[in-house]
Amino acid sequence: MSENPAELDELTRQLRTEINEINIDSVEQASAGAAPEGTKAADFAAIGQMAVTLAPAIVFPLFDLLKSWVERKPSTPVKVKVKVGKKTTQIEYDPTSTSAKDLEALVKAMGRSVNK
Repeated sequence: MSENPAELDELTRQLRTEINEINIDSVEQASAGAAPEGTKAADFAAIGQMAVTLAPAIVFPLFDLLKSWVERKPSTPVKVKVKVGKKTTQIEYDPTSTSAKDLEALVKAMGRSVNK
């Protein structure tokens, strides 16, 4: 993964463009929050992060897109955080070694985790 914030930002923008091409509700740049008083705002903590809002039926197309993305950019890790209401769960996802069956089990497990 690139440690260069400008390169990471460019990769994030490219992925965001591709995500916008599937039928999602929204995709937004994630924010690390306001800068502490007396400092300049540079939201480096959120570079490379985005928030995607989508219907459950779009989960598999999103993961298919992530698989394609990782195959084209294998040094780019993927972390997925799912939030339903106030509950959140996070995983690191390696699309290159996850079968469709494994993905289905993963999505169900994530859903159970946030619905408890």
